[in-house]
Amino acid sequence: MKECLTSKPEFFGSNCILTERYIKQVLACGIVERVVGALKTKQRTALLKKVAKKSNTVQVPKLEDANWAGTSKAHKCTLILTEGDSAKALAVAGLSVVGRDAYGVFPLRGKFLNVRDATDTQLTKNAEFSHLCTILGLKLGLKYDTCAERATLRWE
Repeated sequence: MKECLTSKPEFFGSNCILTERYIKQVLACGIVERVVGALKTKQRTALLKKVAKKSNTVQVPKLEDANWAGTSKAHKCTLILTEGDSAKALAVAGLSVVGRDAYGVFPLRGKFLNVRDATDTQLTKNAEFSHLCTILGLKLGLKYDTCAERATLRWE
């Protein structure tokens, strides 16, 4: 795939000259907005595919899942987020005291992405964000203000 044009313009055989009036007409017709909208929709769709639906089990590396997560007892579950694997080891040791039914542990790596200012592309590429959405069963666009919306989560 060619990424850089090396031919000199005098060897093209033609010249493309766009007038200012033509450029204004193209911008006024709304095609740029439609292309940007289509790109955002494509990125949002890709992001939604990464976010899992509610299920009893999820396959996320390093997750110590609670036994009740994703079941009718999900409202009793607590997810412990730790800073790294060494802190996870300490939390897992504590699970032997309180039990694994209502408690799960997931280690976060490094500084977590600030999702408020992040683009859909940044969210899609961030593994920690995707894993956390999968673990919790979060769906983009929902605010989880009502009990019915919160009941769809794997963890409440």
